[in-house]
Amino acid sequence: MRVSPAIIFGLAIAAAAVASNAANAQQPAEDGAKIGVGMICNSPAQAARFVELRSQGREGQAAMDLVNQEAHDPQACGLAAIAFTQGQTLELKPVANKLVQVVRVNILAGFDGSAWQQVSAMTQYAVMEGEGESI
Repeated sequence: MRVSPAIIFGLAIAAAAVASNAANAQQPAEDGAKIGVGMICNSPAQAARFVELRSQGREGQAAMDLVNQEAHDPQACGLAAIAFTQGQTLELKPVANKLVQVVRVNILAGFDGSAWQQVSAMTQYAVMEGEGESI
C-alpha cells in the first residue's frame, strides 16, 4: 500500500500517545484493548478477498482498490488507526512467507488524523499478521 511516511509517522505518534496513557481521556478503559494501524473491512468476505488477492501477489493498494470496486463501496476496506478488542480469527493464510489472518474486531475508537474519536460498538474485520510461523 502507498501511505505517505508523514501519515505513518503521525499515526505511530498518536498510537504511542494513547498506549502510554498520554491521551488518558480518549483511551478506552476496557481490558484487552489494543491499538493498531492496518487494513480493516466491513465484512469477513471483503477481508478474505483482500488476503486472497495479496496471496496471489497483488500489491496492497491494488488489492484494496479491487475489493472496494467489487463491493461497489469505496470505503468497504481501508487503512485505519484504531483502538479495538480482538475477537475470533476467521481465516489464516500465507502471504509473502508470513501468516495473515482475518480477525473480527470491536472498534472502540478511531484516529482521524488529528484526534481519537470514540465510536459506539462497531464490528469490523481486520487483516493482521498471524500467530505462529509459516513453514
